[in-house]
Amino acid sequence: MFDKANYSRDSLRVDTVHDNRHALPDLDTARESIPYTFHVPELGIAGLTYTWVSHKGEAGAAMALFGPGIGAQPVAQYLADRPVPNDMDFANWHIEGFQMKQDLAFQKAEIRWQGDDVLLEFRFEGSHPPYAYSSHADGCPAYAAHDRIEQSGRCQGKIVIAGNETRFDGMAHRDHSWGTRDWNAFQHYNWFHGQTADGQIAIHYLRCLALGREIIRGYIFKDNTLAEIVSVNSNVHYDDRLIQQQLYTRIVDDLGRSITAEADFYAHHSMNASPTWQLREGAASARFDGQQGLAWVECGWPISYLDSVAPAA
Repeated sequence: MFDKANYSRDSLRVDTVHDNRHALPDLDTARESIPYTFHVPELGIAGLTYTWVSHKGEAGAAMALFGPGIGAQPVAQYLADRPVPNDMDFANWHIEGFQMKQDLAFQKAEIRWQGDDVLLEFRFEGSHPPYAYSSHADGCPAYAAHDRIEQSGRCQGKIVIAGNETRFDGMAHRDHSWGTRDWNAFQHYNWFHGQTADGQIAIHYLRCLALGREIIRGYIFKDNTLAEIVSVNSNVHYDDRLIQQQLYTRIVDDLGRSITAEADFYAHHSMNASPTWQLREGAASARFDGQQGLAWVECGWPISYLDSVAPAA
């Protein structure tokens, strides 16, 4: 698929062993997680699945479908933590009605969620090589994870709600992190990923404010070449509830390539990652140097901050 892709430097290559489950340190903040996001704007639908496992071998999962095509209220379901076998890996990860099968080669995956009156299933296919935060000269921030991997792609699948079936073919993204996660270390972040409609350009970045510093990690995949981002000049427009509405960002990579992305958000969903931290998902139509595409921005906020400045959200 992308075996012949090029890299701005060889150290950007990621070993396929990291597509599977990892040993975690015996720390309360140690966890491993994999979310998948997808959206189909012509249907007015965005969705995600999210699974995690702690250092104690306790795992859970969540699913959400939202946007105008779903209705005023999202379809959101949650599977609470419970012990899972130590030898269960991501080739066939299953928790009640949730199943995730990764090929352990960063190429393909299958996701299925069978819940109360809802079925979501899709196949994911990566459109470029994965990128690891550890490839950055300063590594992956320890409060975020030991390492974190990002990859965009496409997905095909179906949604069945109350017996009504909708098939979709859209853009998707996944990440995979393992190690320690200290939500309280973050002050704010934007987690961005987007692709052009033809899949020839894909971008991801995390722009994070933590411990009084700005941290940037990410990549541009363009002209069949993966390169690391060196700067992000971003401006997100929010409403008075701090819900993202528009975005303008200019990204430059270590090959000197620059791309300007503009996005208009059409679907939103919020969920709490911890008792102190809220994630606000936003799916958007986008333009990359004028080329049509899609984008997704997750804005992370301390709940105490939101309660103070946007209590009606």
